[in-house]
Amino acid sequence: MNLTLWISLLVATAAGAYWFGRRSRSAAPPPDETFEHITLEHLQLSSEIARQVSAMLSLDGLLPYVVRLIRERFGFYFVGVWMREEGDVLALQAGGCPQEVRPPQKGTRLPVEADSPLGRVCTQGECIPLDDTVKILAYPHLPELPDTRSALLVPLRMGTDVIGLLDIRCKRARSFPSVEITLLQGLADQLAVAIRNAQLYQTEQKRRQLAESLQKIGSELAGSLDMRQVPQQILEQLAAVVPYERGSVLLQYGDELEIIAQSGFPDDQRAINLRVPIREGDVFKQMVAANRPIWVDDVTQSDGWQQLDWLPLNRSWMGVPLITKNRVIGMISLTRKEAGAFTEEDAALVLAFAGQAAVALENASLYDEIIRFNAELEKAYHNLARLDQAKADFIEVAAHELRTPLTVIKGYTQVLATRPAVVGDGENQALLNSVMDGISRLHEIINSMLDVSKIDNQTLSMHLEPTWLHMVIRRVAGELKTALEERNLALETQNVRQLPWIQADSELLYKVFYHLIINAIKYTPDGGRITVRGRKVLGQGETPSVEVSVQDTGIGIDPEHHELIFEKFYQTGKVSVHSSGRTKFKGGGPGLGLAIARGIVEAHGGRIWVESPGHDEEHFPGSTFYVQLPVKAANPQYALAETGAMPVGEPQM
Repeated sequence: MNLTLWISLLVATAAGAYWFGRRSRSAAPPPDETFEHITLEHLQLSSEIARQVSAMLSLDGLLPYVVRLIRERFGFYFVGVWMREEGDVLALQAGGCPQEVRPPQKGTRLPVEADSPLGRVCTQGECIPLDDTVKILAYPHLPELPDTRSALLVPLRMGTDVIGLLDIRCKRARSFPSVEITLLQGLADQLAVAIRNAQLYQTEQKRRQLAESLQKIGSELAGSLDMRQVPQQILEQLAAVVPYERGSVLLQYGDELEIIAQSGFPDDQRAINLRVPIREGDVFKQMVAANRPIWVDDVTQSDGWQQLDWLPLNRSWMGVPLITKNRVIGMISLTRKEAGAFTEEDAALVLAFAGQAAVALENASLYDEIIRFNAELEKAYHNLARLDQAKADFIEVAAHELRTPLTVIKGYTQVLATRPAVVGDGENQALLNSVMDGISRLHEIINSMLDVSKIDNQTLSMHLEPTWLHMVIRRVAGELKTALEERNLALETQNVRQLPWIQADSELLYKVFYHLIINAIKYTPDGGRITVRGRKVLGQGETPSVEVSVQDTGIGIDPEHHELIFEKFYQTGKVSVHSSGRTKFKGGGPGLGLAIARGIVEAHGGRIWVESPGHDEEHFPGSTFYVQLPVKAANPQYALAETGAMPVGEPQM
């Protein structure tokens, strides 16, 4: 029932009961002037208080307001609201008395003893009037209120629970009529409901603010990836959620905890350099085993606590684990000066915060590792670039140094070939021919080394001219005719004659298709087939292009090697079983041919790639190399002057 209606109905019965009581107690002592009359004004005041109490949701505003109204309107000496706390203690939340009297301080505590008036009110949940407090030894006298002579202790009830009491004190010894007790108890019940509502509201507000704070803190922590800043940000943000005197963030490194951030320490440098050994049974081990926060109410009473002489003594300590991926990586350590200063609520708040902090630390650590790895990779890249350049320089120098004596050898060999002793002797002629073949092979390798060096140094000289790929491939086929016959390999061309003329360096493209067909010969078994096909396509950027493919029926290439084979010096087989030979089946080489082919094709603005289902020396799945070249030069550096139309048709042969 609404209290306003309840009080209205109470008016008639209260007034009648009061006057009936006065007539029946005509010989009784005169009552305190504060209860001289129960008037309609007092009942209306009760209704007003009830309305205000129902509307207020702040205890800081609610309790002082109620205390002031009751004391001023009823003329009491003192009105106070005491709330029960853990350990059978009442704490003063609000109190009011005349201006000339200094009231007890908020937070004043009174013990609740079972046989005392306070104990009976809290256990029985009923009002206890005290007509003469001077005669009651167990009455909680307060030195700030020496004029107290009578009192009424009214329980603040919530169902069967007593959450506190309304303390009313008068300056004269007197008795309290039942009607006043009923009236004030009704008001106290309404006040208890209002207090509980305000407490629930404040709890909800606190939770909402905490959730908002944690969300904000999480966003701010997630936004920072600097391992040098995140730990300090954790302590700064934590202070807004759970205040502390001294705090630190410690991470585990082996058998030690290292402080990576601190706040409130008297000597920053000593704190940063502090290493805490992890021992069996210490608080960190206990925390890891429990996987939850632990705290010590009084470190001076804790066995094994080691107090550093340069740190001021803070008696309360709390440690909260930093957990990521179900692993404790460290902890947050907090201290407060007073003993017993940390609560379960504090632990829950810090634990919620620590979850976000651990993620932020993990992210910052990973980012730090990425930065470090990138720096190492960049350093390694520069080292490799220097080594690669040194290798390219060596190749160029070695090629030039080898070419000079080889030219001399070739010259003298040609002179020997004209001598009568050689011309007329078949055996000597055969030996000399073998020497000449070796010289040619060395010249080919040296020229390949020089080509690779030019490609690496981007000094490849190109002379673009109208080029018909049919003639280029026909020339390569003629050069390799003997090798094809020796290996009983068939070389077939399809649609190559129909390809349009392109702007290109015919000598360089000769090297491209020479290396591709030589590669097909090496890895195709005797009796196999090599097919060269051509077609017109749209290349990169919808550019009109030609595409030439070289397909073999050889052993194939594993997909994992499709990119690597175009790197210089790369060998698919074991170098230890390397078998030299230009056209020998599975014969090795310096590993330069495909690298040269790619460099030349890309210099023309084209691209080259290979397709093969895999390597199989029993079923021979084969490989297909594709070369795609633009019809017109794609690289402005090598572009032809516009002097006329491209040739059409076939050249006269």
